[in-house]
Amino acid sequence: MGQRIDSVLQQTYSNLEILILDDCSPDNSRDIIEVYAKKDQRIKTVYNEKNSGSTFKQWDKGISLCTGEYIWIAESDDYADASLVERLLAKIRVNPAIALAYCDSYDVDGENIIHGKQSDALGAVDAELWKHDFTVAGLPLVLRFMAYRNIIPNASAVLLRYAAAVQAGPAAAELIILGDWLYWVKIMSVGEVAYVASPLNYFRAHRNNVRSKTIANGTILEEITSTLPLLKSYGPLDESLYKRKIAELAESWFSTLVNVNTPFERHVKIYNNINSIEPGLGPKTVVKVFGKMFRNRLSGFKMLIGDGLINPLLKRLFKK
Repeated sequence: MGQRIDSVLQQTYSNLEILILDDCSPDNSRDIIEVYAKKDQRIKTVYNEKNSGSTFKQWDKGISLCTGEYIWIAESDDYADASLVERLLAKIRVNPAIALAYCDSYDVDGENIIHGKQSDALGAVDAELWKHDFTVAGLPLVLRFMAYRNIIPNASAVLLRYAAAVQAGPAAAELIILGDWLYWVKIMSVGEVAYVASPLNYFRAHRNNVRSKTIANGTILEEITSTLPLLKSYGPLDESLYKRKIAELAESWFSTLVNVNTPFERHVKIYNNINSIEPGLGPKTVVKVFGKMFRNRLSGFKMLIGDGLINPLLKRLFKK
């Protein structure tokens, strides 16, 4: 946490209102925060007496307390180059239509060792776009990319226009993992997006341990399948990437089905969500999943029989 706070205090653009929110952390975070608050008068502290249970509720709370024109959600595990705010501010200030500006990020581990850039992964959906700075309309970015991949992987790399955040409304606090994904969609849809190709943010990748657990227990697949219908409501999605995403659903569900950590009721929710994406997609996806099981020499099928899931699952799914 010290490295995070230091990287905020050391920004070359220093006219900052710094709100540090603590969501009733069980560790010594408050002690560390208080040390910094006594040193720098720009810091205001906001302590929860009870854990909110949601990162995205904390985002909304912080934004509601801001008095400035722009917002930087600097998440606690990350840290930043000293010029991040100055560089992003230079982009967003010159054009009132820009709803958000963001930069590339380095992926780092707990020892601050760099393991690549987040733009490397984005090259899979467009080999050239994230190699250079750009400013473009936000909605076409949503329709082209966001059904397939969150092209704003980390909040710490983003500078928001406060007015755009208010217009877009609150984050989806009911989501555990993908609340940021939908939040960026809402904000991008109301304005333009500016990008700085320099990696000015350092994303602490060890937090993906949480993400790994949600993959194993099916939470992330449930959230992905619930967000696709919402994304379709913004307009026609890029056909190629949309089809790629639909094809991936069967692969993801296969992995979830053979994972014993996935509750039965979540499978039912996933099926219902898939069926709401487009008519008849649920049964088609089930056929693909079980076809993959047979191609894998019934290994997944045997696991499901052993856990007593096959018959009740099929009955519940095809009743819907």
